[in-house]
Parts: sequence; C-alpha cells; structure tokens
Amino acid sequence: MGLKDRLLQFIDYTGLEIAVFERSIGLSNGAVHKMGEGTRNSTIDKISVKYTDLNIVWLKTGVGNMLLSDERNEKTITVNQTAISPNKRKGALIYDIDATCGLNGRDIEFTDEKVIGSIDAPEINPESKIIFATGDSMLPLIASGDRVVIRKIESWDYFNYGQVYLIITNEYRLIKRVRRHPKDAENLILLRSENPNYDDIDLPKREIIHLFIVENILSIKNIL
Repeated sequence: MGLKDRLLQFIDYTGLEIAVFERSIGLSNGAVHKMGEGTRNSTIDKISVKYTDLNIVWLKTGVGNMLLSDERNEKTITVNQTAISPNKRKGALIYDIDATCGLNGRDIEFTDEKVIGSIDAPEINPESKIIFATGDSMLPLIASGDRVVIRKIESWDYFNYGQVYLIITNEYRLIKRVRRHPKDAENLILLRSENPNYDDIDLPKREIIHLFIVENILSIKNIL
C-alpha cells in the first residue's frame, strides 16, 4: 500500500468526499489521485495542520497506526491506585523528574532523593523508571502531566527509528519521536514532535548522553 492508498483510507475514515477533502487543505481537484512517494513535504504539512489526529509517519511510511489516538490507546496501560506506594520501593520507581515535550531541558539524574514512590504492577517492568511529561509538543500522543514509563537503551544496536524516546543531552531532556535523518543518518538523528506547530530538530548523535525508550503512558484508576 502506497502513500496515495493510505491517504484514501484516511479520507474514507473521515467520511468526506475526496473533492471536499482536497478543498479543505487547499488542493486542486484530482490532486489526491496524483500523489505518490514523491509528494511534496509542503503538501504533507497542509494535511497534518488540518487533520491533527492523522499519524503522518504512518501516512508516509505505513509504520504505526493511522490515528495518533490509536497509538496513545495502544501505549496506555491502566493500573489501580492501590498499586502505587509513596513509601515502599517495590516495582518500578517513580521519580520527581519531568521530561520536557519542548526545549526547556536539563540533565536528568535518577538519584534516591528524587524517588517519590513506586508502582508494583505486572504490566510494568520493575527495571523501568517512571517520570512526568510536561509541555504540549507531543500532543495528542503524550499530554503534559502524563506519567510515562521509560527504559534505558544501552546500545544503538537496540535502537529503532520511528519510536518515541527520551533524549538526554548536556542542554536538554526531550521526549520526541526519533526519525532517520534524510541527509546524514550516520551522524544525525531527526527529532520530531507530534504537534505540527513544532519544527523538527537536527541532533548530532555525539551529543546524546542517555537514551530512554518511552514504553508506556500510565492511566491511574481510582478504586471507590
């Protein structure tokens, strides 16, 4: 399935006629049927700005889910409030640390004094860590205030493009989707926000101090 077929699938999901969809993003009649792998980025940008729930990575590559909300649902795990302990240190530790879905970053240190509790639940790897996300650049996938479960990547051999990572440098700690850099994949990575109002970031690999994959988003269920 190519880009045009995926776009037609999304248009069918919206319930719009193709001509109506084309007009909604300022394209001429018949433009959709002319699209292919060489479709201009400016055209893709028009689509992403108008239809914010469409997963542009999926549209371009077929990787992932069509809708960003689907990916959020897929990544979200629900645990009971009773699984959280502010005192015990059993299971995955919760840290009073925020990772910015933006550019206000600092180094990150998982020290004992920053532990504010733990979650003991079978859905969560006890070796993972739990921190808080702030900012809106990863909406609608990750919202400000979400608890996210992260796991450290020790080697580039275990790295996969297209996934969401917490990236630590001397200046920033950012949650972004990491894409292969189109010009220099050996030395650079491309950091991409889900929110189309944010630009891509070119980051030299050598500046990365730590890399954590975002495994899950936590939903806490209160027991009445």
